[in-house]
Amino acid sequence: MTLPAAPGTAAPNGRALDPAHDGPLPDATILELFGRVINDASDLADRQIELAKQEIGEARDEAIGSATKLAIGGGIGIVAALLVVIWAWTAFIWFFNWLGAFISFPTPFGQQSLAWIGWPLGIAVPVVVAYFIGYQRFIRGGIDQARGILPPLPRTRETLKEDLEWVRTLRIRNAR
Repeated sequence: MTLPAAPGTAAPNGRALDPAHDGPLPDATILELFGRVINDASDLADRQIELAKQEIGEARDEAIGSATKLAIGGGIGIVAALLVVIWAWTAFIWFFNWLGAFISFPTPFGQQSLAWIGWPLGIAVPVVVAYFIGYQRFIRGGIDQARGILPPLPRTRETLKEDLEWVRTLRIRNAR
């Protein structure tokens, strides 16, 4: 028992074998040729679909990576903001309340001091620090990475262009 030749290889007589019919290509009938064209187009479409699936999977992985960066950046920003608030309330508020106690000015209700100035500073500083650490470093980096995912399926587009050029070349050659 002899095994049939692998698709796309030559038969013992030297003629090319068709992967769809395993028959010599020059001896094919019109219906077999149409069948071969349909099988080849189907095979090409299957390959394009597989490539698109692969690229979608890669894009999904890229999107998960950027979402992870966004989550890490947000978490670090929140933790940093909390820590800086605690630090600011123990250092800034105390220091500026102490410093503001030395500054006083007259008002219609009596002598007024700036002993409260540490409170607004104790809120403003952590917001600024959280912006620079969390947003600038991580959240913006995640957004930039997510934008880099588009346009989707670049290799599929390229191979489709190559396939279209191949079909045009065949059509021009056959029209002569």
